[in-house]
Amino acid sequence: MSNITSNFRMLMLLSLFIVGMTITGNKTIDISKVHGIDFSNIVKVDMKQVHCLATNIYHEARKEPLLGQYAVARVVMNRVKQGFANTPCKVVYQITKQKDTNNKVCQFSWVCENKPTPNKNHPDYVKALQVAYDVMAYDSHKDILPKSAVFFHALHVDPMWPYKKVKQIGNHIFYKK
Repeated sequence: MSNITSNFRMLMLLSLFIVGMTITGNKTIDISKVHGIDFSNIVKVDMKQVHCLATNIYHEARKEPLLGQYAVARVVMNRVKQGFANTPCKVVYQITKQKDTNNKVCQFSWVCENKPTPNKNHPDYVKALQVAYDVMAYDSHKDILPKSAVFFHALHVDPMWPYKKVKQIGNHIFYKK
């Protein structure tokens, strides 16, 4: 079997296994012992956290280029590393209150807009799930943005932030403090 065929087979098995884990609701994934294939380089991750990150990628960047989706995931992970919250789920669903008005402010607008949970079989969600898994399991695309990049917005929005622009990818502009 050629390397390409073997790699494709491993990727397809991994994808099917992740979908199976999603459907059954298992929280962790350990596929190091599947069908005699060496998955020793596969990392065990908390699937709840992967799903939170994937849901954020889906709502914030599903129509963005793949690099833009990785960048959105990197912002969440940068926030975890910088102490915004200690897990991707807590970062994604973090809500603060404005001091002067007591209005709630969500870190990601879709959270305050009460957008529904995406269909887990939708191709855009499956792609977001793969991006989230790559970032959480392998620290993938860690150099796409500086570790200081913790904010982004769409081009059509002008929040007049005091932050320093670091990069534009697709329809998003990324910032650091």
